[in-house]
Amino acid sequence: MAEKKIDKSRRNFLFGAVRRIRKEDDQPVASTAGGIEVVKAANALYVDEQWEAARLKYKECLEQDKNDADVRYRLGVCSYRLGMYRQAKLEFERALRIDQTYQDAFLYLGLTLVRLGRSEKAPAVWSRYFNPTAVKVMRELNLQLGLIETHQPDPDEDMALAVEKAIAESGDAVG
Repeated sequence: MAEKKIDKSRRNFLFGAVRRIRKEDDQPVASTAGGIEVVKAANALYVDEQWEAARLKYKECLEQDKNDADVRYRLGVCSYRLGMYRQAKLEFERALRIDQTYQDAFLYLGLTLVRLGRSEKAPAVWSRYFNPTAVKVMRELNLQLGLIETHQPDPDEDMALAVEKAIAESGDAVG
């Protein structure tokens, strides 16, 4: 994802005249090569599953751009992996406020709700998840949704472990 980041300075230059006409004082800060380097470092730590170090790097990334859905999502995953479920929930919700189509954020938000003991709220979130490349995850979610809807849900811990196992088996299909 870091490679897809754009340098906002060109866009800011083009829209500068519009901001001057509107007399807007807020001048957005352009992304820098340093900011992109921090994202790359955070992503490398994330891939290596160094959750705490990656979490700290992603927090550093947010100092540059608070509205980066990918950074918010990955910060949420790091928090989730560290057992910081409330913080993870907050980050997944923020990622979805920025990008309402962020599929993996729906997946992990539902999983986080289960970990917080609110599995009754997971179906509303998981029903919005669709990733045809993650067949095992989709299959497991459908199973869990069916069990919840028929009032025969697995215990929260078992439900979370089953979904986590499906995510692990899906490989790169889930970010």
